[in-house]
Amino acid sequence: MDIPTAQQTDLVVKSIPDQIEFNVRRCDLEKSEIFRDMFAVCNQGSASADGVKTLADSCYVELDEPAQALKTLLELLRQPPPPPLLYMPDRMSAQECWMKLPFSQRYEHDSVIPFPLLPGMIRLSDKYGLSDPLVRSLRSHLVANAFLHPLKVYGFARANGFEDVAVEASTYLLHPPLASYSREDISVIPTVAAYHDLVQLHAHRIKKLQEILLSEEIFPFGYGLCALHCNETARIWNERRVQLVPKVEAGNDIAAEMRTLMDQLSSCQVCRKACLAATEMLEYKCRRITRTIGYLPSNGRET
Repeated sequence: MDIPTAQQTDLVVKSIPDQIEFNVRRCDLEKSEIFRDMFAVCNQGSASADGVKTLADSCYVELDEPAQALKTLLELLRQPPPPPLLYMPDRMSAQECWMKLPFSQRYEHDSVIPFPLLPGMIRLSDKYGLSDPLVRSLRSHLVANAFLHPLKVYGFARANGFEDVAVEASTYLLHPPLASYSREDISVIPTVAAYHDLVQLHAHRIKKLQEILLSEEIFPFGYGLCALHCNETARIWNERRVQLVPKVEAGNDIAAEMRTLMDQLSSCQVCRKACLAATEMLEYKCRRITRTIGYLPSNGRET
């Protein structure tokens, strides 16, 4: 980042708590709604007798901000951070990248602002009325952190009314179970309602996963039936799913769990094929269960 020299600046901003001064350009400060209003008031109050306005009274600004926060604010104004860069493999469009790649691989990691820096930046952008494109950029960095810091991103988003970000983060809070978090960890969730939404999401997914698991037969309506081993294969399938049902958690891949039976059925190609078809159907049905708080039945949008 290019830092302007004293010769390139026309204002001084001072941190009152730390008594540290920063040389800045007025044109950078005017990217803030608060500073624009302040300059307008200063100019009106310092008009000369013949009506010509002067900046004499507005070349020195004192703010009740720590020096580090003030430095961050001035950097945001001087050089607003661009949105995180999408990772673009060869022969893949931006839409394909977003739809096909796992979330952790969608962004160039070096282009993402680390989460610990974002709450302070977002607070400053709101407090000083920074531009809408900058605010959207910071929120996109928040979303990009959802995979690595889902609970912290979720809690911060709910506390600040960023519902779209909270919905995205909830996708990555299916595992581990909520009860496994410490009291300190879970305290980042700001309200009972925000926590309850996650509880409902987990409960809804567990119920649906259990229902799908218990209803999916290995030879549905006799399809793919093995005349030699149908009873034994059905018994193995039923025993496995009965074992799994009480252990189902919101983030489980029950199709993968049931697919482990393939090795037991390797001696019969007909049974093996039926197991593969049944687990593929399980996988398809499970994909239709909501993974976010945005589509919970309590919100009137069950899927």
